[in-house]
Amino acid sequence: MMDTDTWLLLGAGTAALLMVKWFVGSRKVTVYRISPGSLNRSKNVMLRVLPLVEDGAEHPLDETCLPCDKTTVKSAAKILAYHFWKEKQHEELDRIKQCFIALSRFQNRDLDPEARERLQSRERARLASEIECFLTNAMARRK
Repeated sequence: MMDTDTWLLLGAGTAALLMVKWFVGSRKVTVYRISPGSLNRSKNVMLRVLPLVEDGAEHPLDETCLPCDKTTVKSAAKILAYHFWKEKQHEELDRIKQCFIALSRFQNRDLDPEARERLQSRERARLASEIECFLTNAMARRK
């Protein structure tokens, strides 16, 4: 049977590990400032990306076809998604959400076709979750 000192040491060690996990696990939150300039830049980016993904196909595309990197496109999509949600433009919001998820089609052309398909599938699920999470949080903050 364990004595009191052992239990205290075990409890203190567990508490210390949980605190370390909490500090290390802190997530970085990106704040998007929506201004007329950021809206225009986002619209310009999305107008160049939308024709690439609105063909209804599911096959992987070469990521070098994107006019800019995925991170920039994702940021532009989030800014526009928030704007369209706020303005109650649901058709445009759905278009942006579909485009955001369709970014998963853009994969490294150096990978073999099967690897691109697997990567596309995983990224598609992650992007769908990411945009829904973003919009849910945006709606919660707005209320």
